[in-house]
Amino acid sequence: MSNKIKQSKCACNCFEEKAVDPSRRDFIRKASTLTLIGSTAFILEACGGGSSSPTGPDNNGGDTGGSDTGGGDNNGGGNNGGGTGDTGYNFDASTGTITIDITKIYQSLQTVGSGIVLSGSNTFASLGLIVIRASNSSVRALSRNCTHAGFSVDFDGANNNLPCSQQGGSHGSIFNLDGSVQKGPATQALTSYNASINSEGTLITITQS
Repeated sequence: MSNKIKQSKCACNCFEEKAVDPSRRDFIRKASTLTLIGSTAFILEACGGGSSSPTGPDNNGGDTGGSDTGGGDNNGGGNNGGGTGDTGYNFDASTGTITIDITKIYQSLQTVGSGIVLSGSNTFASLGLIVIRASNSSVRALSRNCTHAGFSVDFDGANNNLPCSQQGGSHGSIFNLDGSVQKGPATQALTSYNASINSEGTLITITQS
């Protein structure tokens, strides 16, 4: 095996020849490579890079996917016939019964003299209902159908009455909060439905008949 010659410059500007053992050079290169590989493996293991996370039900949905924001009991269907759980409003179309928990929804009905308008899409009335808190122990549910020409009636809390949505011309009927006619051309009172509130003043029940 031949030795390679390495020249090094000394302080006196002359050159001396030194033999470099190739086997020693190979040993140093291999030792450096193994040290680098070992360090890389340790870093990967410490950072979790050497294994993949589980993708089962506990880790691929878990707290950020699941039932609370989907269609379960909290934000899905349930009592409201659509996809919501206990929102406080329930319409049972099979019995024509509406229940409203005014601690959860339509909380203004906790105040005597207040009223709300329910659309027809989730009630038994085609144009919806007007619900009024008549006293501490009573509520009232009225049809929104104006008895003059069938247009919808609204709740006017500022004037404490129920005006027809069509004002002017041959229209413009206004009803009292009990459904009776305050101003024509309507001559008949609004249709009234059975409505009650429980003794705690928290749950309103309305039935079609």
